[in-house]
Amino acid sequence: HGYELKKELEERTGSLWELNVGQVYTTLSRLERDGLVVEVDGAHPSSGPQDQRQYALTDAGRQVVREWFAEPRSRPSPDRDELVIKLTIAAGLDGSAGLGIDLDEVIDAQRVVTTEELQRYTRLKAAAAPDDVARLFALDAVTAQIEAELRWLDQCQQRYGQHVHDQQSHGQQSHGQLRGRGAPRATTRTTNRRGKGRR
Repeated sequence: HGYELKKELEERTGSLWELNVGQVYTTLSRLERDGLVVEVDGAHPSSGPQDQRQYALTDAGRQVVREWFAEPRSRPSPDRDELVIKLTIAAGLDGSAGLGIDLDEVIDAQRVVTTEELQRYTRLKAAAAPDDVARLFALDAVTAQIEAELRWLDQCQQRYGQHVHDQQSHGQQSHGQLRGRGAPRATTRTTNRRGKGRR
């Protein structure tokens, strides 16, 4: 039944993705309507949530499952990742906005959080049983995505640093207060109270 499906799927995926049990039952109803599952008569477990109906795959349902496993998936459209949006907006901010945003600080703050996430999932992998292949598959996928984000953050910082350096080399003003790491700081003169120049 629905609760058992939820529990088993979460166990097989290492409890990385939690399912809403209500959505599970809604999906089962739709599958039943489409002739892909059928309710098993007389099957009423003694424990579990109030909806105790049990289901079995029909022949059509088994065929759909086989087709699903056999068909490679195409890369899904990029999600509206808040981090990507944040960095792309920050990189294009003009100083006239008066926000005082430092792109390097934004990236550094995110890198700390992302690194902590990587450490947490690395510990989960180390604690997983070697024969729990399904859980390790899921943890490998998550850690690979986190590692990719860290590489991307490094790339963003390097790319923006080069961008600022190129602008300064050509005598152009960089975007507001945003300073790319690696961009040389111009030597400026200030005047002390006695009017003497100093660097």
